[in-house]
Amino acid sequence: MKNRIDIVKLKVLNIISEICFFISSSGLLVIPFLDFEDSLSAAAYIVASLFWGGLILGIIIQIILFVICKKHAKVKMSKTRRIVGVIFFISVIVLIPVLVFWSDNEFILPINLFLILFSAETYFVIKRMECLK
Repeated sequence: MKNRIDIVKLKVLNIISEICFFISSSGLLVIPFLDFEDSLSAAAYIVASLFWGGLILGIIIQIILFVICKKHAKVKMSKTRRIVGVIFFISVIVLIPVLVFWSDNEFILPINLFLILFSAETYFVIKRMECLK
């Protein structure tokens, strides 16, 4: 019974890391709407804090879960994790033309960076979730 409760707590911790990663990645989508004319606004500092705070907290939680999951048996890669991995690789490949041809567009680059970061983070969250089944 205690082992089952521990697994549920670890799954909740994994979901919290995904929320942290989403908050972090979403900060990239806000960048085009920030005002950078004279100096950085308070909103820019808040977005940067959310980005770094969510990223660091999510990574710390994933490291803790990685150490715990090393004790469990390896699982086969799920279809969902493969799809997220493909989204990551496509986003990375699309990044080069975006930088070359649309570098002046203030919306395409943050969207692409969001997809790269969020899909990479989601890949590891799904991997931990598979381990905790």
